[in-house]
Amino acid sequence: MLILGRVLLGVGVGFANQAVPLYLSEMAPPRYRGAINNGFQFSIGIGALSANLINYGTEKIKGGWGWRISLAMAAVPATILTIGAIFLPETPSSLIQLSDDTERAKLMLQRVRGTENVQAELDDLIKASSISKTVEHPFKNIMKRKYRPQLVMAIAIPFFQQVTGINVIAFYAPILFRTIGLGESASLMSSVVTGIVGTGSTFISMLLVDKSRQKSIALYLVVCRCFCHR
Repeated sequence: MLILGRVLLGVGVGFANQAVPLYLSEMAPPRYRGAINNGFQFSIGIGALSANLINYGTEKIKGGWGWRISLAMAAVPATILTIGAIFLPETPSSLIQLSDDTERAKLMLQRVRGTENVQAELDDLIKASSISKTVEHPFKNIMKRKYRPQLVMAIAIPFFQQVTGINVIAFYAPILFRTIGLGESASLMSSVVTGIVGTGSTFISMLLVDKSRQKSIALYLVVCRCFCHR
């Protein structure tokens, strides 16, 4: 049952990790797009930190059944997310691409931007949609030599980020701490501390990402990660 649940959870997380950043990017004002996308990662950090706190608290329950509460609590945010998604409006970009409904797209832009002066952005969306519809064989085109650097980096950056094993370390942190000699309660508390550091770092990056050079931030973080893995 736990394995099946984990499979279904993986499907849900996989779809959400692709759909949510795209939705946020299409809804966010360009000047705040980086910070709002980082807000997605910040929310993940808060969720992981909350889960670690719940695990730490339920471990104190006598009788060994606290893990049931820990698993059941995960249904609360999942339910909120599911209900909230029902009421989410379509993005202006999707309204133009899928139904050519420029009037609804304009109204949505005015709503999310808080101003009626959105014609320039609407024209850009309409132009981009028109150009995308004229492109034939997009996957074949992206393999061309002139797009190769962007394609390689778009694949390599997330690939190598995952290969570093950071998710494994984050998911199984309590077990890793147990293997180095910490007790059960101390291992869970160490995971809480790790979650606090990660969430705090994400919050700081939210403040910097739209005001600094993203390349400089990325290089700094890569150096830190190399040093830590050593």
